[in-house]
Amino acid sequence: MDDPEIARYPAGTTVLVIGASGVIGSALVRHLAGRDNVGVIAAARRPEPTSAPNVTTVPVDLNDPSAASADQTLTGVTHLVYCAYVDAPGWQAQNEPNARLFEAALGFAERHCPSLRHVTLLQGMKAYGSHLGPFKTPARESDPRIPQRHFYYDQEDALTARAASRGWSWTALRPHVVIGPARRSPLNLAAVLAVHAAFCRARGQPLYFPGSPAAFDSVYQATDAGLLARAIEWAGSEPRAAGEIFNITNGDFFRWRHLWPAIGSVLDLESADPRPTRLAETMADAGAEWDGLVARHGLEPNRLDTLVSWPFADYVFHTGHDVMADTLKCRRAGFLAFADSEAVIVDRLAELRRLKIVP
Repeated sequence: MDDPEIARYPAGTTVLVIGASGVIGSALVRHLAGRDNVGVIAAARRPEPTSAPNVTTVPVDLNDPSAASADQTLTGVTHLVYCAYVDAPGWQAQNEPNARLFEAALGFAERHCPSLRHVTLLQGMKAYGSHLGPFKTPARESDPRIPQRHFYYDQEDALTARAASRGWSWTALRPHVVIGPARRSPLNLAAVLAVHAAFCRARGQPLYFPGSPAAFDSVYQATDAGLLARAIEWAGSEPRAAGEIFNITNGDFFRWRHLWPAIGSVLDLESADPRPTRLAETMADAGAEWDGLVARHGLEPNRLDTLVSWPFADYVFHTGHDVMADTLKCRRAGFLAFADSEAVIVDRLAELRRLKIVP
């Protein structure tokens, strides 16, 4: 249930969600769907169909400079939420395409959204160097930038400069491993867990932890997609959030060792200890096997590479150091929502099975 103390979009708001088919964007669209006084424009290269009367889907390819140039639905946009991401092999290779894509999004907004007032940018824990090894925990928004280039910084600098020249306000949010039911979002921890379990079951194996013993015992955290959607709405509505960066997580911490039995239980598998594996290598040729599981169990016909990113899975399950973000700043500014990470993961896994996305 929504907390009445958490700010919500005022009547007359129109939200443009760029990257609306991903786990974050689709959660925001679902969160706002059906509102009488808030409009939503769900933009993606292949937007998901919707029956919500307040949601308009717009196919947009930001790599095409002329994209949606004649679409008049964009003129009333007041809030832009940027959830798009370009994957690439390796951290350094991700910088250029993601910086370029966000610049294209800002240019797109300048050309087509004259009523724009606020931009929300999604970042993450890599802003603190979580991908490079042990870092200062709990991470705080006031921590200095890491020396290595990261596209989060490029995007943030581009946003602050453009906002200053255009009179926009802005907020940046930093979640970690977002969990949701999106069908076409490979960077979705729930889908990774469910698909890994499906292969274990089909191969007669227990649900082994496919990472390092250090990762099995390190302190970790996650962010529920629904909670993050509420945070995005709050960020675009709360004056105290303007011009600020906030860590957004469920607010608790866990160790995979203690959570693993519950995951095995909901997926009808016996849990097992770590078996260090590089899934990007061992699953490289698993597409045909997955297609067989889809046919055998009557699942939604999703290709394996649209459901999970094995490099993302390897990153999560081989992070052998604590990942902890301080969330006091958002609470002091009025965002008081939280979630039980174990309950969220269990519920999302059960949901993926109910939706026939995984067996």
